[in-house]
Amino acid sequence: MRHFSGEMRHHNTDTNNTRIPWDFTMESYAKIEQIMSKFPRSRRKSGVIPLLHLAQTQTGGYIPVTAMYKIAKICEVPPMQVFQTVTFYAMFNRKPVGKYHIQFCVTTPCMLCGVDDLIHRTEAYLNVPMHGTTPDGIFTIGEMECMGCCVNAPMVVVSDYSNAPAFSYDFYEDLNWESMKKLLNDLREGRPTKVGTQHPERKWSEPAGGKTTLLFKEPPGPFCRDLNPPKKA
Repeated sequence: MRHFSGEMRHHNTDTNNTRIPWDFTMESYAKIEQIMSKFPRSRRKSGVIPLLHLAQTQTGGYIPVTAMYKIAKICEVPPMQVFQTVTFYAMFNRKPVGKYHIQFCVTTPCMLCGVDDLIHRTEAYLNVPMHGTTPDGIFTIGEMECMGCCVNAPMVVVSDYSNAPAFSYDFYEDLNWESMKKLLNDLREGRPTKVGTQHPERKWSEPAGGKTTLLFKEPPGPFCRDLNPPKKA
């Protein structure tokens, strides 16, 4: 069984417990006012997800348990509804992550195209287990379902919250171990990376080497309807 956020239960730690005060910044409260103005008073719970994103970017990549209580109060919902939302979505982190949070897509197409091998090799190369962080704080690795680009499997997303409140969220596709290792080394050394497909002969999600079907300029008939019907008098 896969657990996309690790342990589902909250465990108090020295850096994340219910005794540590937490609040949004004044800049965040200005954004919250804009967000909540979009929903009627009876639907304030609709603000839970955007406020969770806001809390995660403000905190630098994770959502402290006290932030969840604050969001529950603002959205006028029981705290359990916020906890359930955080544990359901893989893009929300409940503990600190490294500078680069690398999440592997583990849905069926990526699994069939070798993502499990990529995960095992990455764990060995970084000497860190799934959901773990390297001792230097550069990388955290995790899992996610589904990133929505199955034709370019396998793929990962790399999040960088180190310049809060700004953050980046980049996808790297058509990976093999050589391109995955290059990505890890480039990120560690601060070198530019190529976002998107890593296949040298592919553009976006198009077939490698160009089209192999649908080569005609105009679709052939017969058509289900007259494409040039006579104008009514």
